[in-house]
Amino acid sequence: MSSFLARRLEVLSDTIFGVAMTMPIYSLPLLDRHVGEGEWHAAAKVMLRPIFVFGCSFLFSGIFWFSHHRRLSLTNANSRRYLFVTFSFLFLVVLLPVPTLLYSHDGTTPWIAAFYSGYFAVVAAINESLWLATISSMPTRPWRLVIGPGILALVFTIATMVSFISPLASAITWLAVILAPLADARATKSPL
Repeated sequence: MSSFLARRLEVLSDTIFGVAMTMPIYSLPLLDRHVGEGEWHAAAKVMLRPIFVFGCSFLFSGIFWFSHHRRLSLTNANSRRYLFVTFSFLFLVVLLPVPTLLYSHDGTTPWIAAFYSGYFAVVAAINESLWLATISSMPTRPWRLVIGPGILALVFTIATMVSFISPLASAITWLAVILAPLADARATKSPL
């Protein structure tokens, strides 16, 4: 990939990630009146789920953003197919507010929890396919670099399946996402 095209793709992806990661904050429920001393717990309860979901979406997107930039710095792929898949990945990032808002309104419904986890599973699968394409085009082919992105795809796929049984257990499954950056750091022997 030419350095000019890589820089343009990097700028575009930063813009897309930035907008998609911050847009859900505008939908957080704001209190329309002053909360008295005895009512703070009720106000906190209303805002707790949306803030938690926004935080999770922000964290997951941040992990994908970091992975995306690491991949862009290594890529030599200049095929139209690679660019098409990259744009598909970025298009899914643009859609981040949709599952985030839906899940923040009702995360206890199994199909909504599955939709939220499934969204991240699809993003992770495309991210993994981009990593595989990048590594296969490199002369040294350091396959260990696909471990972290692969963990993301696996965790979100498992979380999607678990969502149909228990939406709460699905949210607990997301904790395993932290293994991806740890595996990346170990595979590349670099500090977090």
